Order: sequence, then structure tokens, then C-alpha cells
Amino acid sequence: MYLLQSLKSFDWKNLLLGEEEWVFLPEVLLRSAIMFLVTLIALRMIGKRGIMQGVFEIVTIITLGSAAGDPMFYKKVGLLPAILVFVTIVLMYKLINYFVARNERIEHLVEGRHVRLVKENRFAIENFKHEDISKDEIFSDLRLSGASHLGQVESAYIEASGRMSIFFLPDEKVDYGLPLLPELYEAQVTQIIHPGLYSCAHCAYTKEIHLTEKHECPVCSEIKWVRSINNKRVT
Repeated sequence: MYLLQSLKSFDWKNLLLGEEEWVFLPEVLLRSAIMFLVTLIALRMIGKRGIMQGVFEIVTIITLGSAAGDPMFYKKVGLLPAILVFVTIVLMYKLINYFVARNERIEHLVEGRHVRLVKENRFAIENFKHEDISKDEIFSDLRLSGASHLGQVESAYIEASGRMSIFFLPDEKVDYGLPLLPELYEAQVTQIIHPGLYSCAHCAYTKEIHLTEKHECPVCSEIKWVRSINNKRVT
């Protein structure tokens, strides 16, 4: 009984229309069509490369989306101010890109710069502190590119866009390296009871280790090791 009374007293008009009237719906259609066209023109002016890469470009797209959304369904927001916002954003984008193309310092300030993550078959851990990226993310990107261990990788970079660039060694130059497969990487040991080639679980430095209770990595001073592998890439 209480539920039926609640449904009868429920303000369906407020739920569906908010503070507007039914006659505002055709105007919503017109506003949406106009802002869709304005957004399309603005993105065309920015260009395909701008849409696909860079923190600056992402901020620009988010700002355009915010400016486009409100005038579509808020009656109190006029179209002309929103279109002026679009013009300002596009002009700012063009102006900043002009200076970025001519000044490397401004480019690094706005877009960031690439950072090397893998070198000499190991992680460049000295560069990790400059990037908010976890080792699991690096492992995932390397596996998705077809790498099963770091001995196959000549170098890897995190680009300013956030994407990873990976360069592989030819099969004849593949060396022993840290396994990237979870079932192998997780088999970490501190006590070496089977002599052989091992990779540091932290920095991936690889060396031959003999029987020992504990062996400290000469690069990062960690003591956990993983048995190295030298499988060729399967392409």
C-alpha cells in the first residue's frame, strides 16, 4: 500500500524533464545537432594526430567535450558562449603547438618525454623513479608484443604518449634473460641450490650463480632470483 502511494506521489515530470517543459525537447535536438557539428569541425581542425596522442591533446578533447555537453540540454546555457569556448580552445591548441614545435623545453614541459625502460637485457631501474608505471604494466606490454623474456629485447621505451616502443634482438643474438611469463617469474628463490644462469627478480640483471645461501645483485642489491631462459621469439 505504501509502495503504491509512493509511486502515485512520485514526480515523473521532474524525473524525465528536470526543470524544463516538454516544449524544450525539440530545442534539445537542435542544440545537440549544432554542437555535434561544432565539435566535428573543431576536431577536424585539431587533426588526427592530435586526437590520438599526448596529454595536452587529451586535455583538449576533454575540455571540448565539457563545452559541448552543457549547451545540448541546459536551457540556461546559450550556444554562442559554448561556440566561443570552442574557438578559444582550438586557438589555444594551435598556439601552444606552434611554440612546442619550435622549443624543445616547452615540448617536454607540455607533452613529457620518452624514458628508456629496458637496456642491455635488464630493466633501467634508474629511470623508473621518473615514471608512474608498475613492473606489471611493463611485463604486460612486453608479453603482448610477443616477448617471453628480456633476453629477446634490445630496448624498450615509454613514449610521451604513454605507449611503449619495443625493439627486439634478432634470433641469433637472443641471450639469457628474465622470464616474463608469470608462472616462471613467480618461481623466485633466494637460496641457489642448482647452479646456473639466474636473473635478478627486481632489475633483471643476469649472471651465473653457484651454490649459495644468499646472493646479492651487484646492480640493485636485491636477493631474489629467477632461473633465466633463452627461448627464441615465436612470431
